[in-house]
Amino acid sequence: MSKVIGFVFVCLAFHSTVQAKSCDSVKSLSWLVGNWYSQSSKLKISESWKQISGKTFEGTGSTYSIEKGKTVSSETLRLVEMSGEVFYVAKVASNDLPVAFKLTSCSAKTAVFENPQHDFPKKLSYQLTKDNNITVLVSGEQGKGFSINFVGENDS
Repeated sequence: MSKVIGFVFVCLAFHSTVQAKSCDSVKSLSWLVGNWYSQSSKLKISESWKQISGKTFEGTGSTYSIEKGKTVSSETLRLVEMSGEVFYVAKVASNDLPVAFKLTSCSAKTAVFENPQHDFPKKLSYQLTKDNNITVLVSGEQGKGFSINFVGENDS
């Protein structure tokens, strides 16, 4: 019995090491690379990511209003690996400086970035869906937030 318990502990320790290790590198987020789109009757939203180096991804995001016939928001994005941690950095027009969100958890198909000091959002959760699209949950305090379901460029 003690051998079985020992084996379980070794497996759990290995699993925890693998999980923690994947969150300290942008390489584990390579599933984000590409062009992603979402459209409703009012908005067209896009997000694009490309790998610049072994430690950096660059991205852009934009929201186009169909009613207004123009882009109503855009952002410059970056995923940066520094000192064994990964940060999602967004530069939007409404903030003078870029805002950084730390990668706090991840798996083969998910990435959660958080910045509890930021007004909104405080958390960005990316999930690769079973049909190889991406769902992004943007959340703040007291249930404030929204989700975006992106389809890959080749899937539209």
